[in-house]
Amino acid sequence: MEILVSDLRDSNIEFGYVAMEAKSDKKLRLLLIEDDEDDFVLLKHILSEIERQKFDLTWAREYDETIVRALNGDYDVCIMDYRLGTYDGLTLLREFKKLNFQAPVIMLTGYGDREVDLEAMSLGAADYLEKLGLTPDKLERSIRYAIDRSMTLKALIDSEAKLRRLSSKILKTQEDERKAIAKELHDSIGSSLTAIKYALEKKLSEIHEIKSSKSITLEQLIAMIRETMEETRRISSNLRPSILDDLGLLTAINSICREYQRLYERINIKTTLNIKESEIPDHLKIIIYRVLQEALNNIIKHSGADSVELSLGKTDNGIEIVIEDNGRGFDLEEIHSGSVNSGGTGIIGMSERVALSNGQFNISTGKGRKTAVRAFWPIS
Repeated sequence: MEILVSDLRDSNIEFGYVAMEAKSDKKLRLLLIEDDEDDFVLLKHILSEIERQKFDLTWAREYDETIVRALNGDYDVCIMDYRLGTYDGLTLLREFKKLNFQAPVIMLTGYGDREVDLEAMSLGAADYLEKLGLTPDKLERSIRYAIDRSMTLKALIDSEAKLRRLSSKILKTQEDERKAIAKELHDSIGSSLTAIKYALEKKLSEIHEIKSSKSITLEQLIAMIRETMEETRRISSNLRPSILDDLGLLTAINSICREYQRLYERINIKTTLNIKESEIPDHLKIIIYRVLQEALNNIIKHSGADSVELSLGKTDNGIEIVIEDNGRGFDLEEIHSGSVNSGGTGIIGMSERVALSNGQFNISTGKGRKTAVRAFWPIS
């Protein structure tokens, strides 16, 4: 890559990387990647005729990833020729995207091509201009719009990042509160009910006289307490399964699958766990558990399936869970459009949990087809 450092007399443009060190705030910093010196001179002349704006311009004859990476953040706009030797503009836009190049890119071409124009825009180009007929007004407007668009997109990205952080914090707070309530239910109410139950059983063993049939018997009291204990345990488990914190995710998965298998005997659940407990980050354990819990609830309520296959494993670059059933399936478009409510909230909840934990969520289904729920989290 060659950097040309020169000074254009009687012009409002200063050229060169060196000049950029002492630029004023009013000057826009431009990077021009152009391998044709005649086109460089033409563009330099067009920029010099823009009276409303001053520029610092750095000229690179060819694309060089190392220097572009090093200078990233030093420019307000990059102007790039579509043809650069062995490179073309679309290839460079993809490279810029990989490098997370921050400046908006305006692509120049000798001849317009609508398909190239559309693809360039889809890859993030701010504008696509033909050199033939390029005027100072057109270029100035394109640069101005590119900067405005870039600032708007940056504000939107920052806003989305803040929203994701807030949502993630809310989700964590919710799980912490559930954990605290579940602990209170288990440790306080559960323990008290257990003590009462044992005391009543002891008292019952000491009583030999027969009570009136109209009076409630101790056996009935014990049965009521037993039911209350079961309900307390169920509520506590739904809020935050203590087994998850005590014994880990893999044990919790086996436990919930056994519980569903016991409650719904018509459904056969096959479980494959190809991962070690230590390989699962702590913050993902409750997310994976909630995805599985919601998927199983949806299968029970809506699918009519009699077979479920669950797999959790470690891939080359992450962790993946797949829950597949042989039920009747459903129309995803109806769920997304809101025309039906069954399972819609649960699917949205799963998707948001996975997204907020930097994962990828996908459902493959259709009416009369099998349903597969997949969630993937990249792990360094």
